[in-house]
Amino acid sequence: MRSMSNKGRALGAHQHFSCTRTHQIGALLLVVFTKLFDRPRASTATSFSPDLLRTYGRPPLLTDGGDLSWPQRGYGPHLDLKIYVYDEDEVDGLKALMYGRDGRITPKDCLKGQWGTQVKIHKLLLQSRFRTRKKEEADLFFVPAYVKCVRMMVGLKDKEITETYVKVLNQLPYFRLSGGRNHIFVFPSGAGAHLFKSWEIYINRSIILTPE
Repeated sequence: MRSMSNKGRALGAHQHFSCTRTHQIGALLLVVFTKLFDRPRASTATSFSPDLLRTYGRPPLLTDGGDLSWPQRGYGPHLDLKIYVYDEDEVDGLKALMYGRDGRITPKDCLKGQWGTQVKIHKLLLQSRFRTRKKEEADLFFVPAYVKCVRMMVGLKDKEITETYVKVLNQLPYFRLSGGRNHIFVFPSGAGAHLFKSWEIYINRSIILTPE
């Protein structure tokens, strides 16, 4: 984790920061997860040729069991990361970002269209072998929210979304320690991170996924 020297540093809305190792890992991680969890199980899988993953002069990126392996580069032969997924009951405000102020919106309601990526990525990480339940050993932190769906279904207004995100972030000590660099947020559709109107101030160093 980053040192405490980052705490209290102003996050200007127009500051730009270089892509760090954590950002690279986070982006690649979600790609790998998607491929792993979308693969059919062995009992129903059709034939799969390793040649599909073969590159010029290099072996295929498959393990003996047929799973994708991590490239032999700066991170070693296998992906070895731990991701902490915040629980909805753990942080005051998360439930509102997931189910609306009245809690009437359900994950099933939010599986439609592009909104569904917020639910699916959350569920994927809850089932992932990379998940850890110990914050102190986590490399990355996932902040679940179905905010696109909640907004479209009038569960929260724009001002309420911004206020709730700020409330949530103020309760995350590991977010403050890293300046947000190791925290993952999902904002689907063309609106992207602008669903959180003050994202440039509060999460401009974080990993932001914008499925379209």
